[in-house]
Amino acid sequence: MDKFTLKKIPTFDIVQTLECGQVFRYGFEDDRCYVVSKDHILYCKDLGDSYEFETDDVSYFKNYLDLERDYASIQKEVQDGGFVSEAIEYGKGIHILNQDVEEMIISFLVSQNNNIPRIKNTIDAFCRALGKKMDGYYAFPSMEAFAKQDLSFYKECGCGYRAEYIQGVARNIVSNGLPDLENMDTDTARNTLLSYKGIGRKVADCILLFGLGRKDVFPVDTWIYKAFKNDYPNASPEKMATLLIQKYGKNCGFVQQWAFFYKRNFKNI
Repeated sequence: MDKFTLKKIPTFDIVQTLECGQVFRYGFEDDRCYVVSKDHILYCKDLGDSYEFETDDVSYFKNYLDLERDYASIQKEVQDGGFVSEAIEYGKGIHILNQDVEEMIISFLVSQNNNIPRIKNTIDAFCRALGKKMDGYYAFPSMEAFAKQDLSFYKECGCGYRAEYIQGVARNIVSNGLPDLENMDTDTARNTLLSYKGIGRKVADCILLFGLGRKDVFPVDTWIYKAFKNDYPNASPEKMATLLIQKYGKNCGFVQQWAFFYKRNFKNI
């Protein structure tokens, strides 16, 4: 394991970043937190004026944490003097993580109509049952491992009706390969994801944002719908997503995370 230290800045907070709904394999223990991605792990200790990270792969997690991006400039660009400005002030330490696309496909299929503790428990069950045992943790399973399971396995892991979708997507990807989503434009990549049974607009946009780095998407879930329903009365979630993309353009994904975190955690009215 190697270590690196990061001086604290106002636009990065590890706890806010982990707890804003974009990642599910993380936790807190003693005086540190941890996050697992694919077959890698990162531990973080708060030293007061800096963070001390310990990991098996420094370069992987420096990219994963999106440490090179100028978040202060983005925050300045999207200020509106109202709700979005309040959301930024509340969650200004959030970074959008650069996660693995296959892990995001499975994770956000699990997330449908679900809550974060249950999502975390289901994904943990997957990793313990199917993932490679690492040094004190489990790697995320391969699509081949998911494809081999019958529906009873998924239901035992707490998937409910989602079992059929997860099994089906895994078997499709194993049989046909994962499409070259990275080299598609955003609309084409979204439509490709929508072709899988069980993936709707919100899940597709989450996969695009968190697994493919597409910041020009705006996933609309219950919290986002509540946050913007007065601005877009009578708009369906899909129509709202389209209107928000038109408004925020290349910065949509950042605004979505600040708005989601603020609405869910503080301004739930």
